Amino acid sequence: MSGLDDLLQVWVPALGWALLNFIWQGLLVGAGAALLLLLLRGAGPRSRYAVCGAALLLCLLLPVLQLSGGLEPMPQNTPDVAMLAPDWLITLQSVMPELVLAWCLGVALMALRMGLGLAWVARLRAGPHVQHPQWQARTDALARRMGLHGSVPLQVVERLGSPLTVGWWRPVILVPAALISGMPAPLLEALLAHELAHVRRLDYLINLLQSGIEALLFFHPVVWWLSSRMRREREQVADELAAQALGEPRRLALALHELSLMNPPTQALTLSARGGDLLQRIQTLLAPRQYSSAWKLFLPALALIMGGLLVQANAKPVAPQAAEPTRPAASAPAPFTLPVNARHALVLEEGTGRVLMHKDADAVVPIASLTKLMTAMVVLDARLDPAEKIRIDRDDVDRLKHSPSRVPVGAKMPRLAALKLALMSSDNRAAAALARTYPGGLEAFEQAVQAKIRALGLTQTSIAEPTGLSPKNTSTATEVAKMAAAASRYPEIGQITSDRRALVAINGRSVEYRNTNRLVGSKGWDILLSKTGYTDEAGRCLTMRMMSGGKNVTVVLLDADGSAERLRDAAKIRRSLEKRPA
Repeated sequence: MSGLDDLLQVWVPALGWALLNFIWQGLLVGAGAALLLLLLRGAGPRSRYAVCGAALLLCLLLPVLQLSGGLEPMPQNTPDVAMLAPDWLITLQSVMPELVLAWCLGVALMALRMGLGLAWVARLRAGPHVQHPQWQARTDALARRMGLHGSVPLQVVERLGSPLTVGWWRPVILVPAALISGMPAPLLEALLAHELAHVRRLDYLINLLQSGIEALLFFHPVVWWLSSRMRREREQVADELAAQALGEPRRLALALHELSLMNPPTQALTLSARGGDLLQRIQTLLAPRQYSSAWKLFLPALALIMGGLLVQANAKPVAPQAAEPTRPAASAPAPFTLPVNARHALVLEEGTGRVLMHKDADAVVPIASLTKLMTAMVVLDARLDPAEKIRIDRDDVDRLKHSPSRVPVGAKMPRLAALKLALMSSDNRAAAALARTYPGGLEAFEQAVQAKIRALGLTQTSIAEPTGLSPKNTSTATEVAKMAAAASRYPEIGQITSDRRALVAINGRSVEYRNTNRLVGSKGWDILLSKTGYTDEAGRCLTMRMMSGGKNVTVVLLDADGSAERLRDAAKIRRSLEKRPA
C-alpha cells in the first residue's frame, strides 16, 4: 500500500504538472523553431533538419526534467505549493489523477498504432521475397560509392508502391516488382541511392524515436508539426546525398516523377505524405540552389533558446517572502470570522487565551486522528519505559476503515518508536498497540482517557477508542485547542510532532517516516506542535501551535474538504495574523 500511496501522492502529481507545463513550453519551443526555420529558409535541408530534431528532442527533455525535479524530496525551507495557490489551481490539482489517466490511455493508443505499423513492416520484411542478383550487385556498388560498409540486401516484393528501407541494425531495401520491370534502370538506381542515403544516416532508427516522442506527447500540435517538418527535411537530405552520389540530380528528379506516374493517385498521395512535398523535392533537384552559410550565425540563438527553456523547466519555485509585520495598535482588535474552507475553525492566542479568529467553533463534530494527542498524553502520564519493546498484534489492525499501514503485524519496536509513528505519521496500528499495552490493558486505558478528559475540563469531548477511526470520537474546535495546549506541556509530543521526518526503529531496522502535516519544516512556518486527522465523517482536520505575527497561537481546523484546502486555510490564517496589529 505504501508503494501505491507514493505513486498517487508523488508520481501522479509530478507527471501531471510536467505534462500541463509542457503545453506552454511546447508553444515556446514551436515559436523558436518556426523563427529559426524562417531565418534558415535559404540554408540547406540539413540545417533545417537539425533545428527540427533539436526542437523535438527539447520537447521530450522539458517534461522529463520537470518530472525528475517534481520527484525530488521537498527541501525543508520550501513552502508547500498548495498553500498560496488560487482556487483554479487547487481544482486542477484535485483532478490530476484523471488527467494522468487520460494521458496514459492516449499513450496506450498511440503505442498500439505504432505497434501495428511495426507488425506490418515485420510481415513485409518476412516475405515472400524474390532475390535479384543483378540489382543486388548494382546496389552493393552504389553503397560502396556512398561510403557504406557491407552489403545492404535488396528484396523484390509485390504490392508495394515505392522502395522502402526497413530496419537499422540489419537494414533491408524492399523494391516493388513493378519498378524492376517497368522503370528504366538509371531511374531505379536513383531511387535506390535515395534509400541508401537513409541507411547511411540511420533514418529508420531516428524515425522510430520520433514516433516514440509522438506517442508520449501526442496531445501537443507543436510535436506533430515538428515531426512532420523533420520528415520532410529528412527526405530532402536523402535526395541531396543521392544526387551527390549519382552526380546527376536530374536523374533522381525524373525517377521521382516517374514513380508518381506509375502509382495510383492514392499511393502517390501516400508517397507525398511520407516523403514530404513531392513537387518541391523535384523542383529542388532540377534547380539546386547555392545554400547560404549565414545559418551558422543562428546556432548561438538556437543554443540560447534551448538553454533558457531547460533552465525554466528545471527551475525551483521561489518561496514568497513573508509579509512585514504591522506596527502594534493601541488596543487589541476584536476577533473575527475568517472565510476558510474548514467548517469549524479557531485561532487562540496562547498565554492570554484570547480568541483571534473563529468559525462555528463550538459545534460537536468527529475529530479523527486528533484523538492521538489524547492517546499520547495518557500513555506518557503512565511513565512507562520508552525503550520497552512492544509488538504489533492482529488486534491492532484497523477493521473499521481498513486503513493501510507500513507496520506489519508481528513487528516489534520501542514504545517511543510507536509513539512517533502514532503522532508523526498518524499510524493507527501503533496507536492501537500503545493502548493495548497500557498497564491493565485496553479497559484500563479507556478509563485513563475518561479521567484525562475530566481533568482537562473537556465537557464536549468524547473518546471511544485510541486511533480516531471511530466517528464517536468527537469534540469542538474550542476543546481541541485546549487539548493541544495540554499536549504542548509534554516535551515528547512537541518534539515529535514538530519534526518534518524521523527514523523509526522497527524490528531493529531504521525506517524513515514523514510528518503528515506538510507545513512542518517549510519556510516561514515556526510550528511547535502539530497533528492532522482524516476520516470520511470528520473530513480533513488539523491542529497546531505555532509562532506567527509575533504571537504564539493555537490553530484548529475541522472538516475541511481536502488536504489542499486545509493547507490553504492555514496559509490564510498565517497571512491574516501577520497583518493584524499585535
